[in-house]
Amino acid sequence: MSRLGQILHRRRLDSELAGEIAVHIEEKADELVEAGMSREKALLAARAQFGNSTAVLEQSRAVWSFALVESLLRDLRISARGLLRAPLFTAVAAATLALGIGANAAIFSLINAVLLRPLPFPQSDRIVVLWERPPKTMSTASLGSRNQQNPVSPVNFLDWRERTRSFGGMAAISSFPMGLSGFGEPREVDALQVSAAFFRILGVAPLLGRAFDTSEDVPKGPHVAVLSFDLWQQQFGGDKSVIGRTVRLHDEPYTILGVMPQRFDLPFERAEIWVPIQIAPGMDSDEGRYLNVIAKLKPGVSVAQAQADLSAVARQISGERPYLSRDWDARAVSLYEQTTGEVSTALLLLFGAVTFVLLIAAGNVANLLLMRGTGRQREIALRAALGASRSRIAIQLLAESLLLSIAGGILGIGLAFAGLRALVVSLPALALPRIDGLQMDLRVLAFSAALCLGATFLFGLAPALAFSRTNPDEALKQGGFRGTSRGHRRVRGLLVVAEVAVSLVLLVGAGLLGRSFFNQTSVSRGFRTDHILTMRMFFAPARYYDDRRRARYLDQILARVRALPSVKAASSAHFLPLVGVVSGSGFHRLDRPEPAPGTGPGADFLIVSPQYFVTMGIPLLGGRDFDEHDTVSSEPGIVVNQTFVQRFFRGEDPIGKRLGLDWNVRHGVIIGVTADTRQTDLKVDPQPTIFLNQAQTPMYFGALVVRSALPPATVASAVEQAVHAVDPDQAISHVESMEQVLSASVARPRLESILLGIFAGVALLLAAIGLYGVLAYSVSQRTREIGIRMALGANPAQLARGIVRDGLGLMLAGIIGGLAASFALTRLLRSLLYHISPADPLTIAAVCALLLVVGLFASWLPARRAAAVDPVGSLRME
Repeated sequence: MSRLGQILHRRRLDSELAGEIAVHIEEKADELVEAGMSREKALLAARAQFGNSTAVLEQSRAVWSFALVESLLRDLRISARGLLRAPLFTAVAAATLALGIGANAAIFSLINAVLLRPLPFPQSDRIVVLWERPPKTMSTASLGSRNQQNPVSPVNFLDWRERTRSFGGMAAISSFPMGLSGFGEPREVDALQVSAAFFRILGVAPLLGRAFDTSEDVPKGPHVAVLSFDLWQQQFGGDKSVIGRTVRLHDEPYTILGVMPQRFDLPFERAEIWVPIQIAPGMDSDEGRYLNVIAKLKPGVSVAQAQADLSAVARQISGERPYLSRDWDARAVSLYEQTTGEVSTALLLLFGAVTFVLLIAAGNVANLLLMRGTGRQREIALRAALGASRSRIAIQLLAESLLLSIAGGILGIGLAFAGLRALVVSLPALALPRIDGLQMDLRVLAFSAALCLGATFLFGLAPALAFSRTNPDEALKQGGFRGTSRGHRRVRGLLVVAEVAVSLVLLVGAGLLGRSFFNQTSVSRGFRTDHILTMRMFFAPARYYDDRRRARYLDQILARVRALPSVKAASSAHFLPLVGVVSGSGFHRLDRPEPAPGTGPGADFLIVSPQYFVTMGIPLLGGRDFDEHDTVSSEPGIVVNQTFVQRFFRGEDPIGKRLGLDWNVRHGVIIGVTADTRQTDLKVDPQPTIFLNQAQTPMYFGALVVRSALPPATVASAVEQAVHAVDPDQAISHVESMEQVLSASVARPRLESILLGIFAGVALLLAAIGLYGVLAYSVSQRTREIGIRMALGANPAQLARGIVRDGLGLMLAGIIGGLAASFALTRLLRSLLYHISPADPLTIAAVCALLLVVGLFASWLPARRAAAVDPVGSLRME
């Protein structure tokens, strides 16, 4: 502590030490004067006998303070003065580093929020998500054949909970919206029906009150609810007396038991309110598959052991209930993997991309330092001639690099912060999991500081070591150093080649993702998105429990909406296209033998109202649409899509054929055939689809689709008023145009392609600047040579072509190296691509052509300068 204090009071220490040295010299001089020596000679002799006072001062200071720290501070002060004397160099180098460090800080912030930040639950490593896994032979996409994660049936959940031995608790979850009324304008809230064990598994206690218990999680149990922190604040103003009050959900009273802490949520399933799911054996909805399930492993049980236990129970169920579960399996996934699995590959690839950007930025700054160091070789030689060691010179040059890194880091953090704010605002909900935790925290700042330190050695060490070897005799000849060594030119060229190679890899990756995104968005959707307004509703079960009443209620809403002046057509669907969800079930042809239980084919099921195909612009290829004659009392009509006909009625006319259905209606007759549409995702090919009439199998929820002559936003208010004219308490949510639904469905691939495109563009710009800088510096160093050659009759055009040839040579070398790297690295993008190969020749050829054009332009500018050299002027300056 005393030494640190001395550093802070360095001037006082130096003054005291200088005073002590002066006293010693005076005392010795006095002794010599007494011995008969003159005062002047005595002082000279005393100083000679004492030795180098400056060296003694430094040695004494080393005893009383930290010499290394003092030396570093002195080097930093000298470096700061040197950088301030070269403002253009400093600004360019700092801005270049800011791009690399800022991009890395931004992507690391995403990785920190999504992948590194621990899940906000105690013992989260023991929490797993359980799914059913459909048979491999099942054709319907809606039943999970794509990702092997299918929702769970209630009866299977109850058996899992009863028979498995690996879990300390298991909870069912069902997501659906609930209409909240009685507090001003009715609104729809995101609700989760959950088992009582849900809160115990996650291990988070309520902020206020309590969660419901097993006595309340039973059929016909009490109506109780737990509020989220945000809903408590928004709807009840944070009133602590809310516990025990009653709210109306779906027009039924619910007693508020508790309020959960802020940001309490499942990472993949958000909610504003939780209510008991209240399921038990023998319920009417046992046969459906609509539950998510979470569980907590017992201590010492691994996910693999739990998987084996769960699969064994699934095999038992498959034999016991073949109609529902023949050949179905089950899967256990850790909560962390469930949360991050879909985005981890993309984020890590983006992190690799920004690392490349930082390498290119470091290469550019290293080139700048090599060029700057060439002009400073006489200064470095003087330092060496005056006794500076090679290590002291290298440390001095590294101190300058450290200051550049710090400046670039500060600018980069600012860029990252601004970029992250824009990213959060532009991303729709759940486009990235846990995006709400995105922030510049201490971990991100520590990472940025480590980047600054790493960048210092990355771009500063090689120039520092190179120039610390400067030979003073050579550098001081004839008053200064002229030209640049062949070794330095080779190093600068290799840096440019590496920058071009890395840029090519990034550009190829960006090109592949860009073309993949274009392929995805330009694929035939099968429906129109223009001038279509959508809004979602959930019908209160207490008020509309009767099927006929529920069907009549939606018909009344549609009649009022269709009567609006600007509305061309209106209908409903229980799931909108491109929201990632669709129902699915089995069926069989009634004109053929019924298959064994659980072995029949499957299809996607959509429940729609009349005019749905007209409203969405889906062509009717045969038969008819649903109409007013299709009622609850008549045989259900069925409309199927083209893929369904091709797969199950090849060469036959399906109109009039009857199907047996594994649905709440057990049979129906095909009345029409429509063109194919993409329902869940643009990447998923159209699946066999059965459309049923909302009037004949009415659902409790649905989305209105309204085609208008005006922009959707201008008719939204009128449509809402028409709905509330039928039922003032009907809650409405997700009021948006179909184009917004489409945009949200591709938010993640759009983000990936845009970010990688930005990073590739930055890399290309930096590589072009690096090439230009190397050639421009070469021209400036060869001015005298060029002047002599032109004075001897050289053609300026030939000189310019030589400069361009040198630049294109570096570019071609970089392209060759980049091609080899891209063939290896772009294969990592395979899972993110749609209808394009990682080795797509058109993309690679376009990127190579772009690099050559940019290289030609970057080479032409210095070449033009070389061709314009005045031989007389250049020789006169010499």
